[in-house]
Amino acid sequence: MWDKVLAITDTSCYTLAEETAWLTGKIPASGSRSEYLDVLSGLGIAEPSRIFDRLLAIGALRVKKKRSLGGLFRSFISPKIKLLSARVQEKLFGFFGAGPGGFGKALRALAWPAGTGLAWGTLFLLVPGAVPPAATGGEPSAPAVIALVIAASLAHELGHSLAAAASGIGLRPIGFSVYLIYPVFYTNASGMDRLKLREKALIDCGGLILQSVFLLALLLFLSFTGSPSAAEAARWITAIMFFNLNPLLRTDGYWLYKDVYSEFRHKSWMRYVHHVYLLVFAVFTAWFLWFVLARLGHVRSEFGELMRSPGYFLEGGDKVILGVYLVFVGLAGGLNRFKEGRSEWKELRNREVPAS
Repeated sequence: MWDKVLAITDTSCYTLAEETAWLTGKIPASGSRSEYLDVLSGLGIAEPSRIFDRLLAIGALRVKKKRSLGGLFRSFISPKIKLLSARVQEKLFGFFGAGPGGFGKALRALAWPAGTGLAWGTLFLLVPGAVPPAATGGEPSAPAVIALVIAASLAHELGHSLAAAASGIGLRPIGFSVYLIYPVFYTNASGMDRLKLREKALIDCGGLILQSVFLLALLLFLSFTGSPSAAEAARWITAIMFFNLNPLLRTDGYWLYKDVYSEFRHKSWMRYVHHVYLLVFAVFTAWFLWFVLARLGHVRSEFGELMRSPGYFLEGGDKVILGVYLVFVGLAGGLNRFKEGRSEWKELRNREVPAS
């Protein structure tokens, strides 16, 4: 069913030859150079150093390195925790006999239910209790709401992975990180730059399709049960979906816009659109930094209270620690956005004005 082997890295993916795929299955997932060379020599490889350098270049193996101070800092402000590997997904879908061809058909078949779920969720978000009928009373359960929101987010990332496989670049690893001040799940979509716009758009929107279907099922459940936990989760899931569609954040809407821009970047009308986009991007980033800085004073006073009275930690001081971390991450991310915008602006200004 899986008729080729892909090596997936943070920046691209490669189709491996049969011999290379066999070889990578015989060596450890990571190790030092000397450890790799010993293993390759033990397999009877005539030129282990040359083979090692080639495998390293295509990302088929990873060399253990000592963590530098800069690396530790980057992992602090942008942690990346792997949750679901592509191999696990392959085994799971393989058990049910599903393959890449079926993924594409399934996503296309789910497009209409997904649209229904998104429209219904939007109405429910804007007119609370009107569509579907209001919950039957009681307070929502925080653990249940959190579990439903996480399940919907994982369905979202799985949709990206299925769309990538349907587009020919394989199922993709799913992980967890922090973006600006928001905890997020993410899917490694490296290598999609070589695909056509239609396939890129499918990967960009694949998460929204599965998450909208999940939302539709949740709203149907709410209609029959009136569960206050389902109602609260549905509101949060819908709000998160619109957050992901914002093209000013590095979420689905952003990548969809970037893919469309890359396809039509040589058109004069696209240049005008991108000028406006970069201007709005800069204004939004300035607002976000103001939003973060405005909360520095409160966090500083709370942190001072925590230093004076360590017992305050048990009375909510843990939230202060989290607040300090999120403010720090938000400032670093916001400033980095200005660097990204400046780079794109220079690229746009340096390009020759194309013909209409």
